[in-house]
Amino acid sequence: MHSSLLKIILRAIITVPFWTQPLQAQDHGHLRIGATNTAEGTPLHFYNGPDFAAASGYIKTLVLTNGGPYSNYFNQNITFTVQAATAAYGGPEADAPALGSHIRAAILSVKGPIGGTFAFWETGATDPTVSLVSGETGTNSYDVTQTDGSPGVDPFGHIHGRRFTATKPGIYTVAFQAFDASTNGLNGGPIHAPSEIIEVSFQAGINIASLSKGSNGYSVMFGSMAGQNFWLESSINLNDPLGWIPIAGPVSGNDYFLSLPDTNSIGQLRLYRLKAADP
Repeated sequence: MHSSLLKIILRAIITVPFWTQPLQAQDHGHLRIGATNTAEGTPLHFYNGPDFAAASGYIKTLVLTNGGPYSNYFNQNITFTVQAATAAYGGPEADAPALGSHIRAAILSVKGPIGGTFAFWETGATDPTVSLVSGETGTNSYDVTQTDGSPGVDPFGHIHGRRFTATKPGIYTVAFQAFDASTNGLNGGPIHAPSEIIEVSFQAGINIASLSKGSNGYSVMFGSMAGQNFWLESSINLNDPLGWIPIAGPVSGNDYFLSLPDTNSIGQLRLYRLKAADP
């Protein structure tokens, strides 16, 4: 009874005061696309995909912006890149795709809060370039290669200034796939087969993900953000703004799901919230 009630209340009070933040000059995180070899039909792959995959515990935080083209959106970015094949683009790098391939990334599906929309924005765009509502699937894609896909041309790509956005607070799981859109392969088809599908976790704002009960109390798991310290606070009265008491932390955020414990909650009804601040 208490566990179910706590979960319901947790969803209602996930309010963290730093949702609105200035954007950084350079976004952290590069998800790199490559291929194990350049032979015809070799699949593309996410070179460092395990570092970003939802199964790793990684989560990218999107922060609310109150001005500019992303006003009223939660936004940030993971930069998708393609391994360079030639010295002209800083290569050759390991697992660079074949010359003449042209790599695009597709957003295949979005799972997240009901009614929430997840979107990709091209550099300089004033409206979303590709978007999906939670629960939708799609095939729309965008260039990762920044060259023209001509035969023999390096498929390298490293384009900054792009954004991912979300419209509602919550945790989003987004499925991506890389594919070769060139016509330089056999019979005018692509050189490379599509990559594996990778699911990446994003959160709009800071969110409590789960509450688990153990022998010594409860553990609250949440999506953390690098550059912030986090505390867990509890109260027994949601209507008392002065009734929140720090019970665990601080812990440094690192863009992964983290947990904070409440070791004194056995037999008590508790409300929980997170507090975040600069170190």
